[in-house]
Amino acid sequence: MDMSGVLQAVDRWGFLLVNHTLQNPAFDRLMPLLSDKRVGLILVAALVPLLYFRCGRREWPTIAVAVCAVALSDQGATLLKDLFQRTRPCHMIADVHLLSGCTSTFSLPSGHASNMFALVGAAWAARARWRWPVLILAVGVACSRVYLGVHYPGDVFFGAAWGAAIGWTLAWGALRLLPDRWLARGRQAPDPAPDSHPSRAQ
Repeated sequence: MDMSGVLQAVDRWGFLLVNHTLQNPAFDRLMPLLSDKRVGLILVAALVPLLYFRCGRREWPTIAVAVCAVALSDQGATLLKDLFQRTRPCHMIADVHLLSGCTSTFSLPSGHASNMFALVGAAWAARARWRWPVLILAVGVACSRVYLGVHYPGDVFFGAAWGAAIGWTLAWGALRLLPDRWLARGRQAPDPAPDSHPSRAQ
């Protein structure tokens, strides 16, 4: 068996492990919610005002960069799907535990994972305060794509790497082009050092 065959076998094994072995009623309820884009929009609508009140205006440039990263990663993932043309596992494996529709679009990379990890990449490059919650949510969304039977683990890993690279690169560039005062991680001016040789009273 060549290396390509080995990787495909490992990918199929990982898919069956998540899609079959981890089946339980709690995940059957949770995973569709994590993959539902409507739920994502509701979370964004709730979190953006919260970020404003918690972090102030200095968080907005990072949020803007993250939104641009999502748009770029999404378009790039679509082009990559047409390039690789990998069939989804729900069309290839007979006994898939399928909890959502199996679309006719290609599988590699996962658009959900790409978009979520674009946010992660931007947040971590900018050291945003909200980077940990976004990372946890992104991991959950990525796992949900395999659990629902619509992506192989390899699709998710590739999508996550692609999105994180886009987000990190955009935020890294912004950190070097935008003034510090515009950024959430902008440095405060250092306090003046105390005078080590105070003048003596005359």
